[in-house]
Amino acid sequence: MKRLAPIAALLVLLATSGADAHQGELRFMFQFPAGLEPTLDGELDDWAFVPEVYYNRAENMFNQFGAPLDLSDFNSFQIWGYSLATNKVYFAFWVSDDAIHNTEKWSTTTDWDHTGGQFRSFGDESDEFQERWTGAQAQRYDIYAPTFASGGFYTKQYGQAWAGEEPFVMWGGKYTKGEVGNFEPAEMQGEVSITPFDDIHPDGPDASTEHQFAVNQIVGLEANWGDKDPDPGNYDDAYWSLFGGIGASSQADQFGDFLTAPLEPGLPTAVETSTWGQVKASFAAE
Repeated sequence: MKRLAPIAALLVLLATSGADAHQGELRFMFQFPAGLEPTLDGELDDWAFVPEVYYNRAENMFNQFGAPLDLSDFNSFQIWGYSLATNKVYFAFWVSDDAIHNTEKWSTTTDWDHTGGQFRSFGDESDEFQERWTGAQAQRYDIYAPTFASGGFYTKQYGQAWAGEEPFVMWGGKYTKGEVGNFEPAEMQGEVSITPFDDIHPDGPDASTEHQFAVNQIVGLEANWGDKDPDPGNYDDAYWSLFGGIGASSQADQFGDFLTAPLEPGLPTAVETSTWGQVKASFAAE
């Protein structure tokens, strides 16, 4: 019997499992073989062997303001991956924008154990409640890199600030065209690693619960890019999102679903003694 490709096999599994869905269609998180995780230097050649099914492209994103997509105004792709060896999630992106400035960013929200519910903006709750539970059981990470926000930070985790800093969030990125802050066309790319948590405690990592990845998990995610061409202070041009869930900034039920894929066939399982250059060259030669 012909062996099913990993993604096809997962679709069969989901059809019979009754897994709960959130917003939109299921997407897939690439599994990096041990030793082949990205180096976070801002060069996306570490991702060159990732199949197209894992690419999340602008033409499949949703504008929450309803304007039609114009790829000359905004274009992008994202890839989400994970590693069982490092227990980290990896996020690569490329963005082309006709008017880039330093308030545009990826606003990413995560719910690794897929429990849903409210995780920010608790209204009239006490200060103690807000401190403990904002960004605890689901998270919002703002990834400004490499645009360098005027506030001086490159990532921010709303609620539990330490979880948005090294070594829990790390990145590499660069401009490949243009520069920040001049409202002219530019292109940028970057790669990010995030340590996943099911519960982030204000007292730090020892008081928190790290999520443990496994194959065939469903995790909750959303990623948005505010394309604020006319006014850097307002989302009055477009707000592009992977799934289009309204209120995903504070409600994890509005996220979409990613499934952690098994290893793709034909990939190496370890770097062994090869240098990165040798590994990359071997893929280029095939």
